[in-house]
Amino acid sequence: MAKKLVMVFKTAKGTTSTLTVDEPKEGLTESEIKAVMDTIVSKNIFSTNSGDLIEVKSAEITTTTTKEFLM
Repeated sequence: MAKKLVMVFKTAKGTTSTLTVDEPKEGLTESEIKAVMDTIVSKNIFSTNSGDLIEVKSAEITTTTTKEFLM
């Protein structure tokens, strides 16, 4: 199973921007994720085509199961 941490931010132009981290560590808490996202916004770490990341919007950890078929 593949896991991803998906963090969504509001940009200066009013759109959203998504940052995805593959295989986040087990046991991440909501407060840890929020702290990292707040740091990304406050330190203005990333630049997007839609402007700076200005606000934390949401986050989720998704788990994907893939089944391959041999043809």
